[in-house]
Amino acid sequence: MRVLLVEPPKQVWEMMGDCVAPPQGLLSVAAVLEEERIPVTILDCNASQCAWSDVGDFIEEAEPDMVGASAMTPFFSPAARVMSLAKAIDPKVVTVLGGSHVTFLPQETLLNRPEIDFVVRGEGERTLVNLIRCLEEDDDLSRVEGIAFRQGDQVVQTPLPPPLDLDTLPLPAYHLVPTERYHFEFLGKFATPEASRGCPHRCTFCSEWRFWGEGWRPRNPEMVVEELELLHRKYGRESFWFTDDCFNVDGDHMRAICEGILARGLRISWFYQGRADLLMKYADLLPLMRESGNLMTQLGIEASTDSELDSLHKRLTVEEIETAVRLLKENDIVCQGLFITGTKTDDGPSIVHKLRFAKWLDVDFPIFAVYTPFPGSDVYEEARREGLLEGLEYSEYDMSHALLPTEHLSREESLDWNQWCFANYYLDPAKLVKGLFSRNSWKRRIWQHMLRFTGKQIFRSLF
Repeated sequence: MRVLLVEPPKQVWEMMGDCVAPPQGLLSVAAVLEEERIPVTILDCNASQCAWSDVGDFIEEAEPDMVGASAMTPFFSPAARVMSLAKAIDPKVVTVLGGSHVTFLPQETLLNRPEIDFVVRGEGERTLVNLIRCLEEDDDLSRVEGIAFRQGDQVVQTPLPPPLDLDTLPLPAYHLVPTERYHFEFLGKFATPEASRGCPHRCTFCSEWRFWGEGWRPRNPEMVVEELELLHRKYGRESFWFTDDCFNVDGDHMRAICEGILARGLRISWFYQGRADLLMKYADLLPLMRESGNLMTQLGIEASTDSELDSLHKRLTVEEIETAVRLLKENDIVCQGLFITGTKTDDGPSIVHKLRFAKWLDVDFPIFAVYTPFPGSDVYEEARREGLLEGLEYSEYDMSHALLPTEHLSREESLDWNQWCFANYYLDPAKLVKGLFSRNSWKRRIWQHMLRFTGKQIFRSLF
């Protein structure tokens, strides 16, 4: 069975600027298919500058038996459109969609989208192989764990398989995509390797911990560093953004990665998302992390009071956040702080308090994300029960559209406050001078980028 995996044309969040990111999930799936001697091709439309008008031609020329794609919620529609194109070209082609969106909404997906034959739920590497073997042998589909499919007018969901042992997975199939074309406006030539999957925490706004299953699973640090070396030496990648939901869970794991980078003489920069309390716990590693190339850390700050942190199930305190930001500054590591606006109890004064907290912390690079009810999260389930999701477009589940009102603000007012936070922080004269004239050249580039982004937002709001 010949398989074509497609990363459809899509528009990334404007704040990210000029960015083309690798389809990391498809690369991992493709590597396992190759290992199992299943012919596979990847079409990354964004990297290949392939427009919608060209996608059908590519599918027709490739003559696949199966077309697959993966999608987070804001990119569900483009992924489904690929399936429609494939079916229009060859009604017999098997279409498969995976990713977080369909993992949590398999019934809705299959009942509303006849162009999609199968949904792969959760981790797709081994599941897709098992599905392909089942189809090749015309076996009983209900024996394939981790899928959903139509049976008459019903949707059948099979049980999820156990979480994968990440050390059994081959390195992603980078040779199947134009790796040299992946870039990020202020990260340069970058890649998105994976050092672990899952998260031991249960934040209400997050669906990723449910997607990956219980607990946190690290990859062997030696395999992580091997992948970094391959990407750096063979493919010329200079910057690495770890895709982990929580990179800094284990100190020994981080230490081994840092020491491996230094032992192999890799002159690279790298970035990750982690927790403030864990950063404090492993504060002794910060000098080593900085030496090995850690230029920026993304902290999930989210709120400015202990009570709201508790309501989000962050299991974190304001004091821990303050300490973590200070430690990053002391070690010359840029702090990207994520804040959430538009939570259920937010009003004008509470959002102003978040902005003032960000300024008081002196976060190098704050991002103000709009509270978004991602399928699979506690927030989604609550909003669904309250009937707040009707009429919403999945393309707007991108943390930059206000989808839910708060107890005190309409959706429009909530979005206005979010944009006000960006403008007030990045146009603050003292912050602006400090950012644009920082001794850290990378921080200067970030501020130049964010100033352009904020300017565009203000311009659009005036017209």
